[in-house]
Amino acid sequence: MKKIIATLLFINTIVALQAQKLESKIPNTADIVVVADAENLFDLIKVSDIDDSLLGEEILRSVNRRREDKVSSISKAGIDVKSNAYYFFEKTDSISYHTFLVELNDRKLYESMLKERDLKKIKKDEGYRYIQKSREVMIWNDEFILFVKGDKHRNYFKEHNERFEKHKLEGQSMYDVKKLFSKQWILQKGFSVVNNPLLNSIAVNSSFQKGKKKNAVATFWMRNYGELMSDLIGSFGKELNSSMSYFMPQKGENIYGVEEVTANLSFNKKNASLLLDMTVSDDVKKSFKKIYNQKMNSTLINSFNHDEALAFWSVSIDTEQLLLEYPEMINKMYGGMFPKFNEEINIVGDILSLIVDEKAMASLVTGDALFVLNDFGEKEVSYKSYTYDDDYKRKEVTKTKQALVPDFTLMIGSEEKELLTKLFKLGQKHHLVKGAKNVFEIIVKDAKLPFNLYAVIKNDVLYVTTSKVRAVKLSIGKGLFKGGKHRKLIKKNSTVLFADVNALIANLPKESFRSTERKMIAFSNNNVEDVRFVVSKVKGNKISSELKLNTKGKKENTLKLLLEFINEMAK
Repeated sequence: MKKIIATLLFINTIVALQAQKLESKIPNTADIVVVADAENLFDLIKVSDIDDSLLGEEILRSVNRRREDKVSSISKAGIDVKSNAYYFFEKTDSISYHTFLVELNDRKLYESMLKERDLKKIKKDEGYRYIQKSREVMIWNDEFILFVKGDKHRNYFKEHNERFEKHKLEGQSMYDVKKLFSKQWILQKGFSVVNNPLLNSIAVNSSFQKGKKKNAVATFWMRNYGELMSDLIGSFGKELNSSMSYFMPQKGENIYGVEEVTANLSFNKKNASLLLDMTVSDDVKKSFKKIYNQKMNSTLINSFNHDEALAFWSVSIDTEQLLLEYPEMINKMYGGMFPKFNEEINIVGDILSLIVDEKAMASLVTGDALFVLNDFGEKEVSYKSYTYDDDYKRKEVTKTKQALVPDFTLMIGSEEKELLTKLFKLGQKHHLVKGAKNVFEIIVKDAKLPFNLYAVIKNDVLYVTTSKVRAVKLSIGKGLFKGGKHRKLIKKNSTVLFADVNALIANLPKESFRSTERKMIAFSNNNVEDVRFVVSKVKGNKISSELKLNTKGKKENTLKLLLEFINEMAK
């Protein structure tokens, strides 16, 4: 019985993998893979929605440019729009390959759209048709089409000059030989992809498969961010100057400690989101958990009106742990980036550890910070201008104008009230600060700011605000708002950036908007709620961040809303 179940499971797996025709063509060595999920896309919209959109009109215009019998839909252009489309990137020592894969539903129809000069270049091999140019090749059959573009690594071709010299024929230049090899390798790469074995493909890569979210219309997957960046930095250094390779990171070395990266784009009824998941190495995880898994002090969260704030930005880290871990992190990152200077970088980290008192610094700046944009207002400000008399002599004059001024509050966690108070008292002595009843006005003469700044130290928080009334209230403990709607959001994430889009726009001067901007504002008022960006705390080896646009849910989904927005703006 067990053998029968195992056999059935195996057959089911093979059938499922075979169904992913294009995915099985992508080699498991790919560094980056991007997939557009047609099934999820067309669960949200119809093909006709794209045809009727500005995007669809542009595609059809391009498709019909050289056709006598015009097509009326993107689904009738030879490409199977209801199947997944793929892009993948693969870096080798000699060439970096960019590859695109899409399915065809009518090969002849697709070929009819090719330029006359390209049709003459068609060759046939292994049951495929292909057109090759100097840096790219297009290969197709009745089922799918593949496009490969190769970027040569100049330093590789320079370093292996002797190898190419052996293949040089009489009358040939080295440039011609290298170009010939490059074309050959790009063609070989294309055919290796179309003949890629299923079990050597990304289709059997569990990490890639798990990274794809259920409802995502597009997924981006990177095998190892740190290793790829090390390779790219090393290659870039060699491209600039071959002697720079002495300073560059070794191939395959993960200098950042960041491993797999996955991003998923989703459209739902009331929001659109881009979710980024980043896996870090075990040693980086230990450091990040110590630094980023701190919850923000509730005093800061309760110090602003969550219902009336136009926008806010919160950051919560553990300063003491940051300073303790920083020397080792510097050594890992920059020591890996510049391995020949590893000892010097190590010494810099050790010196920092000796100089900095981590506990004292953490007491002065705890790591909690919250910036709140409360409002905008207009203020008359003066500025310098020039007039000219009858003899064209220039004269400096002072004029005034109405300027848009932000009303904000910056909060920084600090347990050193006594030290900060001494600093403000010292500022008073040197006429940089005015003080009255625990409210300090900061004088910034040279900056010529259009607003005043007031500072208050209360309940282990340093407040800097543009409102004197708010500063006075905070100083006597009357500026607190308990039970704010964003409390949970701020508490459970290490970073939050939030903006009430329509409230922000409503506070900007209407006369400054052009007609296109007014249309955008009207559309936003009717459909948009807010936008937010959050970075999670470390969970296991993973850090997640999400950019999310929340809407009023008036359309079936936010993708339809996006298409409507594009069409509205194009009118």
